[in-house]
Amino acid sequence: MTVLPLPDELLLLAFDDAAGKPLVSTTTLDLGLAGAVLVELALAGRIAVEGKKVRVVDPSPVDDPVAEAALDRIRASGKERDPRTWLTPLTKGLRNRILDRLVETGVVEREESRVLGLFRTVRYPALNPAPETAAHGRLDAAIRHNDLSGRHTAALASLVHAIDLGPKLFPDLPAKEVKARLTQISEGDWAAKAIKDAIQAIQVALMAATTAAVTATVTTT
Repeated sequence: MTVLPLPDELLLLAFDDAAGKPLVSTTTLDLGLAGAVLVELALAGRIAVEGKKVRVVDPSPVDDPVAEAALDRIRASGKERDPRTWLTPLTKGLRNRILDRLVETGVVEREESRVLGLFRTVRYPALNPAPETAAHGRLDAAIRHNDLSGRHTAALASLVHAIDLGPKLFPDLPAKEVKARLTQISEGDWAAKAIKDAIQAIQVALMAATTAAVTATVTTT
């Protein structure tokens, strides 16, 4: 089975099919998806983080149109920005674009309804649960059995850790144990130094951005 891009896997894992809503706040999820796109570009060798700034090191196209759109935006900006500065601009419309292609490929379906005939709600129940099951299974093997299947899974684990999704995916395990294992995976030797440095910088930026977003939400409520 073809492995989905990191943003798609993260979105599937973060959505509760039964409730029809994310397991984390939508702000946190959207920032996580933007971080996943940057990580995809780093894994593909298209961007690097040098001097704490995101730089395009290979402008050649990538196969994933979502990641390609982000690469185009970074390339066209003409500015060197740190990873955190890029996260919010990249969130615009990102979740819907990923959901649209998951619908197009038959992974989920779009269901619209109205509450009391007034308020429109949209859910995305799974049509083909195999991709989400496979992603969860790889994380499960890595967390429970130290069986890491490759850098794609390690990068996914880093993203799951950055948005604090791990304990929600493995509620039968102590949260501290899940977080500790995800930290260990994130810090492991699973990619070339330049790629690893870029991903770690993106992860740190993502953690800072999501923490700030949650703090702002709590302060205003």
